[in-house]
Amino acid sequence: MSNKIKLLTAAVTAALGMGFAGQAAATVYASSSLEITNLNIAFLDANNTPALTGVTVNSFTFTLTNTASLNGVPSISLASCSGSPSSNTCGSTSPILDAAAVNASGSSVIRTNNQTSGDGTFTHFALDSGNWSNSDSVIYTSELTNGSPTRTDQIAQTNITTATQGSANAQIQSVTGVTLSFTVSDPGPYSFSLAFAADNDMIAQILNDDGKTFSAQADTQLSVTLNQNTGGNAFVRWAPKGTTGNDCISVGLTCSEVNDSEDLNLNVGTTVNNTMTTYSYGPNAEGSVPFGILVTGLGQGTYTLTLSALTSVAANRVPEPATLALLGAGLAGLGFAGRRQRKQA
Repeated sequence: MSNKIKLLTAAVTAALGMGFAGQAAATVYASSSLEITNLNIAFLDANNTPALTGVTVNSFTFTLTNTASLNGVPSISLASCSGSPSSNTCGSTSPILDAAAVNASGSSVIRTNNQTSGDGTFTHFALDSGNWSNSDSVIYTSELTNGSPTRTDQIAQTNITTATQGSANAQIQSVTGVTLSFTVSDPGPYSFSLAFAADNDMIAQILNDDGKTFSAQADTQLSVTLNQNTGGNAFVRWAPKGTTGNDCISVGLTCSEVNDSEDLNLNVGTTVNNTMTTYSYGPNAEGSVPFGILVTGLGQGTYTLTLSALTSVAANRVPEPATLALLGAGLAGLGFAGRRQRKQA
């Protein structure tokens, strides 16, 4: 190899070393979790008492999805069960449905399945100097399967120090079909109430980035929909945002928020060195607040009720422009030297 090629090779090696060594001091961290407890659904008759007749839950499906990745290499875990309250493929005892915890390949911190802290919620791993991404989700109890108030937990976390990208998400979905039919003793119209408590924790942090271009973001999304499939086209959409106004949108029905204590549909993020952005953050500590809606005016027909909860995180780190320029120049020089050498041969 000629001296010029040796020098250019050394330049490329130095450029790579500068890029990775400079970034090694930076940690980008994000975490998002959501615990739901005491979730109750009730249908009320015209006398505002629980409807014992005229309401039939035909079917339901629960789905859990956990993903995690480092440097674009994903890992995934899925779980699903379905049926009717009297006959289904879900577990009969806690947990009703469990998707195995996921850890991205090469993670230096490993989450075990359903790993919890002292308060019973999923464990939050703290920022450290490693590279890791993980997620987990579980439905512990379900009102539709064993009569107990529904309880779920989910978490997504990522931490990168030398890796260029990390991401994770955990999603819990429930789709339930309901038929409302009038009888002489129970003429309707019906009302529908949904209530639960939620503990949401989010944080995005960048520590000692040395002027590089990094970003950290954490997200939470929770929504409830009720669609009329036959007998009309009424619907309800609720995405609690912690506002004093009514965040429940409806057509053909009346929907009112009973409790909307904090925003469950938002993201937090930062791109600034030595800063962190948090929301409702109290890791490994209980902090549940109430949520609920009341929907009135439900007529005869079939309806589909959908609940979806998603927690997700993303962390990215990009080499500084000077390092990229030096690397590009070195690679270009190698190419030029190679072509010149071939011409001389």
